[in-house]
Amino acid sequence: MNLFRLLQARASAGKPVRVALIGAGKFGSMFLAQVPHTPGLEVPIIVDIDRDRAREACRTVGWDAARIAATVFTDDGARAIAGGAMDVVVEATGNPAVGIKHARAAIAAGKHIVMSTSKPTCWRVRCSPRKHARLAWSIRSPMATSRR
Repeated sequence: MNLFRLLQARASAGKPVRVALIGAGKFGSMFLAQVPHTPGLEVPIIVDIDRDRAREACRTVGWDAARIAATVFTDDGARAIAGGAMDVVVEATGNPAVGIKHARAAIAAGKHIVMSTSKPTCWRVRCSPRKHARLAWSIRSPMATSRR
């Protein structure tokens, strides 16, 4: 797969893709489970309203103590995004209102944004065409992904 090859190249160059994960619940935990097995991908910061629950999610999906210790856990998504220690923001709170807030903060900071929600939701974000061109949406919906 091309993406895997590109991530391997980033790992070899010592320039992994740094991801800030917002929301360490169901989808966030599924993402976290893949991180130790994906060369070239790092999660230096995890944002969750319950930092202890986020740490426990990391343990549950198999992160070792060293990886957990090297990760910053916070409950302030906007501040984490503004801090700039990442290339990509993965918004996995499942809360549309909070998700839009984080998306706008990521756009303002010039970061890539990947969004996921398990609720079928229609989203509307107003931004300039230049900013809109940098915005990539990934919306998961049980209704959209079911086969009939």
